[in-house]
Amino acid sequence: MQAERVYLEQIQTLRAAIQRDKAKGSLTPETIAAYALLTITDDDGLPITPAAHHWLWLRLLCDERIKKLLIIAPPESAKTTWTISAYLGCRIGFFPEQSIIIGSVSGPVAEKRSIGLRTAVETSEWKELFPEILQIRAAGGFKWETHEWSLAPQGKPRPGRLHPTIAAYGTGSEQVIGSRADLVVADDLLDFENSRTSHQRELVETWLHTSLLSRRKARTGRVIMIGTAWHFDDIYSKARKEGGWVVCHLPLLSESNKVIANISYPDNWPFETIGEPVGTAMPEKGTL
Repeated sequence: MQAERVYLEQIQTLRAAIQRDKAKGSLTPETIAAYALLTITDDDGLPITPAAHHWLWLRLLCDERIKKLLIIAPPESAKTTWTISAYLGCRIGFFPEQSIIIGSVSGPVAEKRSIGLRTAVETSEWKELFPEILQIRAAGGFKWETHEWSLAPQGKPRPGRLHPTIAAYGTGSEQVIGSRADLVVADDLLDFENSRTSHQRELVETWLHTSLLSRRKARTGRVIMIGTAWHFDDIYSKARKEGGWVVCHLPLLSESNKVIANISYPDNWPFETIGEPVGTAMPEKGTL
């Protein structure tokens, strides 16, 4: 009984902390970690907690000054878990009327990402954190479908609102044209098939720039692109070369509490940077 009481008190403490942060509009790495602990479990049914490299990603994801963020990491590094399920899952509870477009390698994968988030917001755990954020049921063009759906405080969109909370599209989709977003997330756009020839890589690159990234709202919108490099001339390599991006390249996963990553900033970056000069290790989790 004592252990159960302590556990319940810890849960209430985490919920209260998230709700205080929401009241302040302050989405921090610690907020996301608390959200994940309360709402997401691994394959064994255990709550997830961030590894050292996840703390680094969360710091970058939560930095609204970064308008174009590229995270390149190996397979099985939980990029989608922490970017889509944790970061976006919490973010839409904080800012349900900000529009998010998710792009993925294919339509079915994009739909899966959307369904995962929509399923999360329908759980009792999510509703206990954000009880006032509800599905929009009124008329006005807002859908509740597998690839597009909308939330709002008390389920009532603000006057003049046009765009859904979540819209998800696969690479090559023409439906994305016309949408606008406060945040565009490009989640693992590449695979072996669409990266193996120059023609296929060019098709992905054209769609990325003309259809997906162009949907970001001017000046205020953000782009977060995550993925695994497949070719020396793929969209991630070109983004690193073209500049304008904050790039976090994690070549290998570490089993320790230190992260070895290459982080680069645009030449005119006016804010502080993370990490040490090339050739030294990233600080431990507690010092980030």
